[in-house]
Amino acid sequence: MKHTHFTLHRFYLISLGAVAITIAFGPAISAQYALTLAQERFDKFNQVENGWCASDATISLPLPDGKTLWLFGDSFIGEKTGTFSINPSRSHMINNSVVLEDASSLTAYYQGTLANPSSFIPADGNAFFWPEHAVIENDTLKVFAVRVTYFNNNNPGFNFKVGTTCIAYYKYPGLAYITTKKIPSLTDTTMRFGACIIRSGEYTYIFGVKDTTSSGMTWPLLYLARVRQSVDEPWEFYTGSDTWSGDCRNARPLGDRPMSESFYVYEKNGTFYLIMHEIWLVGKLYILEADKITGPWNRASSGGKETLFAVIKPYPNLFSYNLFAHPQFTNDGKILISFNVNTSDFFSIYNDTRNYRARFYWLDVENAASAVIPDTLSLHDVYPSLADNIQVKEQGRISYSPFTRSLHITDVPSPSVLSVYSSDGRKLMQVYISGDTFVPVPMSPSRFFIVRLEGKWGSETRKIISY
Repeated sequence: MKHTHFTLHRFYLISLGAVAITIAFGPAISAQYALTLAQERFDKFNQVENGWCASDATISLPLPDGKTLWLFGDSFIGEKTGTFSINPSRSHMINNSVVLEDASSLTAYYQGTLANPSSFIPADGNAFFWPEHAVIENDTLKVFAVRVTYFNNNNPGFNFKVGTTCIAYYKYPGLAYITTKKIPSLTDTTMRFGACIIRSGEYTYIFGVKDTTSSGMTWPLLYLARVRQSVDEPWEFYTGSDTWSGDCRNARPLGDRPMSESFYVYEKNGTFYLIMHEIWLVGKLYILEADKITGPWNRASSGGKETLFAVIKPYPNLFSYNLFAHPQFTNDGKILISFNVNTSDFFSIYNDTRNYRARFYWLDVENAASAVIPDTLSLHDVYPSLADNIQVKEQGRISYSPFTRSLHITDVPSPSVLSVYSSDGRKLMQVYISGDTFVPVPMSPSRFFIVRLEGKWGSETRKIISY
């Protein structure tokens, strides 16, 4: 099992401040008419072949053969012990993966093997990659990816540094890796391009962001590049007032609306809609409207057409971020959208992978843009009661005494196996027990370790803090 603290994929630029946003009111249409839970889309990812268990990012690309490629960030690959639980001793976290969906199945792809997986986009020395959007040109899949390096920010969970965007190349079909290259036109390495890529008219448009700082706060603003045919040809960058330049240093933002790291621009009936999750982990979904792909994409307070169409109810230890749309999937005129869910309790994912999986909804875009009353969403909308997901007993069978450095195991109905793992996944010990008992544990090199108790009755996994 490989552990990492980089499960906070793509919301890495968090400011402690907040931007005041005014909602633009339109016709009195409630967002209850705009959003419908897409439970069936969530359920499809319960049965992914080849070991995919949970992830974030949740970006999709429709393929010419009718299939869909799903791109994911930090991903759990391994063995399930229930529909929503995984074995920590037989699971790994890798920095990116993809899932290929056809009419009948979903299959995960990555480098290495199920027992020893590595990222779909291979690491570059000490750097790894988080995927953005992608395109397919002829027989080549081209995945935009942000280059990330380890960096001590003295902030646990955020000890990394985000660089510029590269492109990873793969053969299609087959998904055989070719190479990863820098983007020659992107000489400003503070820009991150590829958040959303769409074809409109005679151009392919590549959306990106660049950080701006004002009044002690930093947030990404929206930028845009375009190509006529291939993303490998020289790019043109939007420079304002319907002008473009081949030099990214001349690029100008498309408005003053702070952007999340992931969003989607959707074109319908000559109007462009930018759909996004609010930044800074604020549980609100917004839709912006413009007559041109270049916007302007402004805050409502600056004259932009911006509507809050959904509010996500807070839930202990869970948070949401980074919306993306998947318009190749439709339902009665609505398009599919998703946003990521994550947890401040990393090890809870082993017991309940729904704490680290996207939520899916059907969105009526035009009604959302006209909403006055935002819909209210629950992160537990997709939490059905499943008989096989009985991994954790409410009272708990495992407790720990820091004074005696021993585990107290109680209420064991049949012979069971007790396994203890260090925080980096090494097995420290394994014993067989047949009833209530005290078990001394070896000292762990870190301040926490993982305990798993398994038997015919089910299983329980606990994270133990060792002081």
